[in-house]
Order: sequence, then structure tokens, then C-alpha cells
Amino acid sequence: MISFLIVLSIVVAVVVGYKTKVNVGLIAIAFSYIFGAFVLHMKTSAIIALWPTSLFFFIMMASFFYGIAVTNGTLGLISEHFIYAFRNHPYLIPIMMWVVCFALSGLGAGPTTIFAFMPAIILGMCDRIKLNKLVAAVCIVGGGVAGGYTPISLCYATVKTCLLNAGYEEAEALAMLPRISFNNILAQVIIFVVIYIICRSWKVESPVYETKPDALSKKQVQTAVIIAIGLVIAVLFPLLKTLFPTVAIISTLSSAIEPSLLFCVLLVISLLMHLGDEKKALAFVPWSTIILVCGAAMLVAVANKAGAIEVLSTWVSDGLSPVMAKIVLAMVGGFMSFFSSTLGVVGPTLIPFVSGISAATGVSATALISSIMVGGHFAGVSPFSTGGGMTMAGETDEVKKNKLFVSLMALSVGSILFASFLTVLGVIS
Repeated sequence: MISFLIVLSIVVAVVVGYKTKVNVGLIAIAFSYIFGAFVLHMKTSAIIALWPTSLFFFIMMASFFYGIAVTNGTLGLISEHFIYAFRNHPYLIPIMMWVVCFALSGLGAGPTTIFAFMPAIILGMCDRIKLNKLVAAVCIVGGGVAGGYTPISLCYATVKTCLLNAGYEEAEALAMLPRISFNNILAQVIIFVVIYIICRSWKVESPVYETKPDALSKKQVQTAVIIAIGLVIAVLFPLLKTLFPTVAIISTLSSAIEPSLLFCVLLVISLLMHLGDEKKALAFVPWSTIILVCGAAMLVAVANKAGAIEVLSTWVSDGLSPVMAKIVLAMVGGFMSFFSSTLGVVGPTLIPFVSGISAATGVSATALISSIMVGGHFAGVSPFSTGGGMTMAGETDEVKKNKLFVSLMALSVGSILFASFLTVLGVIS
């Protein structure tokens, strides 16, 4: 009952925050204190420790670094050149956004790298071509997740680990992974196509160019090179680790690559080279979004302390019909991922239940695991998740940011329901 009330308080925080224009994260922090200290009897220091330091640091450093590229005009000019290249076929721009995110993630870096590097670049183009930012969110999150399911990338490796930890033999896991990966890639392609059509993305408008956009200045070229170097480092070492898993030095270097810390190094280099103004770049950090995402994460952590995840997991393992098994797993996976990591929490928590549910219902384990992961990943556009939070961070206009928050919430809920619909149709099989 307590866990249900805490989960309900998350919904209350969102509704009250939207109606009163008070930051949802602040309300979530207040609820975290009330439930944590007075209901769960947690120490106040333990409640404060629930602030997600790594997520906070991730958003802050990525935004701070890109503040240099934004304020010195580099990202704007790069966007202009990209749009200019497709000026005669602007309807292809959203498609190319998705493809680029897929390709970079698929080279081994995984979706986290895409969430770090791509939002500032992609969202910078949206206003210029009048592209709905929901499409941008699906490009960033969906393209990144889909790329993560190539055999050399993060999602594929994580699901394999979850299968092995759940008791499956390696041969069984390797036999199941191609279909699980195909289902996830296909689902992300379908949701992109659906959102592309709903948002009438073929109606995007390319600006009228009488001449080619100006060339980048010396400082802008240097900034672009630093961004490219960071992206290459983030993509290259995971790829090398996959190709040469027994080489110790590559494994060591790959494990040391962490996007937020890498951004810090790139930022220091940029400032030492006088590529931008530190104060202006710092002003680009979206503190309201950080409070929103991290505050909500604190309340979710309190809910987990109260046993919310265990309650959901136990409920899923109860008797289900074959059709309901896939629907329920997709929806529960999505709901859990709405406030937590699909790869870090949802998969490891739910996949161990799959063998029992499969035996009881006759539904293949591959289909059930696919339902969990598709539902979980579809919720990744939630403003409380890393992908959705970074998309929010890329919007600098507060009025537009509030509208984007509501849109992402609606999209994440709708996507979870859509994942269940795909299981009924047999697309996820």
C-alpha cells in the first residue's frame, strides 16, 4: 500500500507541477522527504544521497560543453550546412537524423553516447525547419536504442548478460538474441514512421538560401574538431573492445571512457583555447531540467525503497494468459522504465521471471523478453529518463520546454500502449 501511495505521489507531483508551474522536481523532492523520513523512517542523509549524482553530472557537463559550441555559433552554422545539403529534399532531414543516431550507436557506443552528443545538434535544427521536437526525441532516443541492438553495441551485450544471469545457457542466449534484436530495431523503426506521419514531418520547410551558408571561422572549426574528437573517442573504444576483447589495454581504456567526464576534459580544452566565454556557456546549463529529472529520480528511488519494483515483479509472475503475458510484460516494462533504466533495472529485474511465465503460458521466451525490452525502451522518451531528460535539456526556451515536457509525457505513455498493441498484432514475436 505504501509503495502504491508513493507511486501515486509521482503522478500528483506531475499534475500539481504542471497546473501551478512549480518545478515538478521540487515537488518530488518534498514528497521524497515526507515519505522517506516519516513513513519509511529513512535517515535524512540517506534521502539526500538518493540525488542521482551521475545523472546530474551527465546533464550538467554535456550542457556546459555544448554551451561553448552554441554561444560561439558553431552548432548553429553546422546545422545550417546540414539543412543546406538537404534544401531540395527537406523531408529527408528527420530520416537522416534517425539514421545518424542509429549508425553512431550501432558502432558500439550505444544509446548513452547518442543521448550525450546528439540532442544539442538535432534540436538546434528543429526551429530552423519547423520540425516538431517529438520527432527529434524519437530520432535521438529511438535511433540510439535501435543502434544499440547491433551485435557489437551496448543493448545487445546487456540483454545477453541478463539472459546468462537468468540461467540461460550461452548457446540458448545466442540463439535468442538475433530475434530479440530484430524485434527491438523493428519496433523503433515503426514508432519513428508513426510519429513522422502523425507530425506531418514531410511538411518541414527549408529556409530559402540565396547563397551557401558562411564557412566556419577558425574558432568554430576548432570547436567542431573538438566535438568530433570527443564523438570518435566515445564510439571508437567500445568498438575496439568488441573487436579485440582479449587486448587488455583496449579494455582498460574503453572502461575508462565516461561521457560526462570526457565532456569535462573537452570543455577545459575549449576554454584554454579561448573558444568561448565560460560564463555564457555556464548559462546554457538547464538547471530547471536538472532539478526536474533528478528530483523525480529521488522520489522513484524512495518508491523502490518501499518495494514498488518488487510488487510489480511479483504481480507479473502471477498466472497470465498467452496474450496477456506479452501485453502485461510490455506495459509493466514500460511503466518501470518510465522512471528507471531499461537496461540497468527493467531487464535485469523482469527477465529472470520469463522462463516460468513462458512455461506456464506457452509463449516463447524470445517474445516475452522482446515485449519487456520494447515496452521499456519506448518509455525512454519520458522527461524523467536520460534520453528524454537530455532532449528537454536541449530546449532553451522555457515556454517551449513546458510544452515539450507535456508532449514527451504523452508520447511515452502512448508509446507504452503502442508496444502492447504491437504484441497483440504479433509484430513482436
